[in-house]
Amino acid sequence: MLTMILDLIYCFVASLFFALIMNAPKKTIVNSSISAALGYLIYISVQTISPTLGFFLGTLFIAMMGEIFARKFKMPATIFIFPAVIPIVPGYGLYQTMLAIVQNDIFSALEIGATTILNIAAMAIAMVLVSILASKLQSLKYRKSN
Repeated sequence: MLTMILDLIYCFVASLFFALIMNAPKKTIVNSSISAALGYLIYISVQTISPTLGFFLGTLFIAMMGEIFARKFKMPATIFIFPAVIPIVPGYGLYQTMLAIVQNDIFSALEIGATTILNIAAMAIAMVLVSILASKLQSLKYRKSN
């Protein structure tokens, strides 16, 4: 339990500093860091069932929060999404894949690489789904007002 709380704090701080490195507006940094910590919590909770589903649902939550914050602050959603999604990017899988390639272990490289690419694809699909849904809802809202 304590390690999970520490992980959430580390995730919050990592996202906060990444947002600072990206020169995100000051009023957006805390919001993207909170959504990063909550998205990471979802990722960790679901990862025991299915790692790919964990990546998908964690990214789906972060992307939804990014779209909500984008409407609230009248800024692009990417300002909120990119710093928040950094803690759940499967960097260790990419590292293991490259290490297996360097060690000439092609079968492990293919296995780990395929899993990592599947996880990255799940994250990309989550972001695209939320973006399309937000776009469709915005156009419906626009049509009703006219």
